[in-house]
Amino acid sequence: MIPPNESINSVIEELKRQNSRLAIINQIAQSINVEMSYEEIIEQVATPLRSVLPYDLLSFCLLENDQLIIKSGVPKEQKKLGVGWKLSRQNSAPWKAIKDKSCFLRQDIWNDSHRYMEDGTLRSLGIKSAIMAPLLVKNEVIGTLNFGSKLAFAYSENDFVFVEQMADQLAVCINNSRLFSEVLSIKSEWEQTFQAVPDRLFLINPSYVVLRHNRSKEITNEKTNQVCYKMFSCCGGQKKYCPSVTAFKTGRPAVQEVMGRDNKTIFNISAYPVSNEKGRPDYMVIYVQDITARRNMESQLFQSAKFAAIGEMAAGVAHELNSPLTAIIGNTELLARKKMSCETTEKLLQDIKSCSQRCNRIIQNLLTFSRQDSYAFEPILIHEVIKASLSLVSYQIKKSNINIIERFNSAIPPIMGNKQQLEQVIINLLLNARDALEGISNSVIEISTEMKCDHWSQEPVIMVNVSDNGCGIPDNIKNNIFNLFFTTKEKMRGTGLGLSVSLGIAQTHGGRIEVSSTLEKGSVFTLVLPLVNHSVVSSD
Repeated sequence: MIPPNESINSVIEELKRQNSRLAIINQIAQSINVEMSYEEIIEQVATPLRSVLPYDLLSFCLLENDQLIIKSGVPKEQKKLGVGWKLSRQNSAPWKAIKDKSCFLRQDIWNDSHRYMEDGTLRSLGIKSAIMAPLLVKNEVIGTLNFGSKLAFAYSENDFVFVEQMADQLAVCINNSRLFSEVLSIKSEWEQTFQAVPDRLFLINPSYVVLRHNRSKEITNEKTNQVCYKMFSCCGGQKKYCPSVTAFKTGRPAVQEVMGRDNKTIFNISAYPVSNEKGRPDYMVIYVQDITARRNMESQLFQSAKFAAIGEMAAGVAHELNSPLTAIIGNTELLARKKMSCETTEKLLQDIKSCSQRCNRIIQNLLTFSRQDSYAFEPILIHEVIKASLSLVSYQIKKSNINIIERFNSAIPPIMGNKQQLEQVIINLLLNARDALEGISNSVIEISTEMKCDHWSQEPVIMVNVSDNGCGIPDNIKNNIFNLFFTTKEKMRGTGLGLSVSLGIAQTHGGRIEVSSTLEKGSVFTLVLPLVNHSVVSSD
């Protein structure tokens, strides 16, 4: 029999040993932080463990892409079963611990009846016994903690329990470290992406204070915690021109084009709300592009389209001028030849004045239409734009025996826009309608205006409809008609610029062009423009 005192002493010793092990687990848990590398983690574990658990080989493996890879170990210089070593899923002791989700104790590896794939390597290292414990986080295995000894039967059942406890604590630490590394990696990737954007990109709060911005060449030396409309020049120093004002109110993205402080630079500003769980925007991402060069190129393209239209209108204008000039010349010759009564003279002079004014209007409309565009928007009446357009192309339309019907809503108020650009759109739509009516009897073009709530934006818009009872547009080309240089007209009759340029002008005005067409029955082209428009605003 074992003496009672000796039995009590052994129990006390075991309790001390267990307490010591618990203290070491606690010490290790406190010493590991999320910023540590795998190598630093194993260093924090290795020394304290040696005092309570003998080992000659220590490592932990992690699952990555369904592979079990050794991430760190002791000895550090270990080549076989060292860092980066991949353990076979088919027949590996650590994989058995993973599949069973429990510790696996091997007391005598060299004489074990079941051979695992790594046993030959373990034998070459002199390892005779081992414990493999799964690293569990919320009952999900992320890897294994492995101990090996050069002594057979080096580990007891108590060691088995301790390793299991140690593995549970280490699993949490390793998982936290891994998650922290992933977060850092994602953060770094997003920061690099943020900084790689060449245009201005910044984050503001509802007070318009800049919280973060990228290293755009114009703002590298600027500090944050300033209001964006003072920090940057894109809105002329006034927040009322920025789309973020609308975006904060509506909670929806907003886009606007504005003129810079120098009245030369044109910016396209996009505002994207970052909303909270209640759907209210807490922050706003602002993306600013300098589109001055693009708009200048578009202006040249607009001019090219104008020249094509002017060439087509030249014959009509010449005919329009010919009639009043004939009257002017004839009346002048009558006055020069003989004396007339004051009444007759006054009538001839009135005819001369009227015809001269008519010629002047036609020439002024043509010159206005053909001049280089400016980007300044101003209040305009859409009906005046339509009438000026009709004065330039009505002869070409009427000489083709086409009847023009005008239906205008007189209640439409002024809008912000560029008169010459909108004339270009309406002239193009009228000439396209004329071409669609070629060879069709009882042909009619109707141009009308209306005001309604837009079915897309739910904001008030005006609509200019140009309809014809012509040939219509085949379904297979409807999606191509706004493409640059696309045309169905004969060679030398069309450039393929008209509709593409017209759509660009409509979009510059914050609008669009809609098309409805039925083959052999006709088409309706609708210019949709916002009733309140600040797409391009002067900065003063």
